[in-house]
Amino acid sequence: MQPGLSPPSRVSAAVAEHWSIRLRDLLSTYLPLLLMLVLAALTWWLVRITPVPPALRLAEPPSQSPDYVLSDVQLVRFRSDGSLMARIRARELRHYPVGDRVELDGAWVLADHPDGAVLAQAERAVLTEDGQRLGLQGDVRLSREASPSHAAFDASTSVLDFALQAGRAWTREPVHWDQGDLRAQAAGFEYEQAGSRLQLQGPVKAQINTASQRGR
Repeated sequence: MQPGLSPPSRVSAAVAEHWSIRLRDLLSTYLPLLLMLVLAALTWWLVRITPVPPALRLAEPPSQSPDYVLSDVQLVRFRSDGSLMARIRARELRHYPVGDRVELDGAWVLADHPDGAVLAQAERAVLTEDGQRLGLQGDVRLSREASPSHAAFDASTSVLDFALQAGRAWTREPVHWDQGDLRAQAAGFEYEQAGSRLQLQGPVKAQINTASQRGR
């Protein structure tokens, strides 16, 4: 062996030690990064294999369309004591589930009462409150035939509310009232079947035809 040269075994040991140190340095530097990559890969894999619950569906708003439509309808309504409250006819009936609303075209309503039946007619009507209240619109007429105790009357207006159970009708729209000798135009009225009570809302323009006037 030449002087100054290290034996081969020492060279191999030095090289091995050098690479061992380098490897430890590399591991200490990159091992956290490798662990993070492995953790990210596992997380992605778990997300892929985990079943996704179905998306929550927003509650659909209640339908604004009628759930049934009837033509040439006749209805009969009774009071809680079993007595007849009203007979209702319509050219067409539409029922809306929202609010249990019933719309009528060509409405004809005969409201019965011990003090006399009253007939209401209109182009359109809405039946609410379990069929006990009626809202009439468009060429509305309210009339009653003559009886031994009450004179006949005929009223015309554009809007009328009628509480069938209570036997009360009213409007705040202009009305023309014709009853016996009375001809009146008013800003509205309230009428109760019980006692045939009428209250005309002012301003009121009225004309009473006396017997002498009728004879002329």
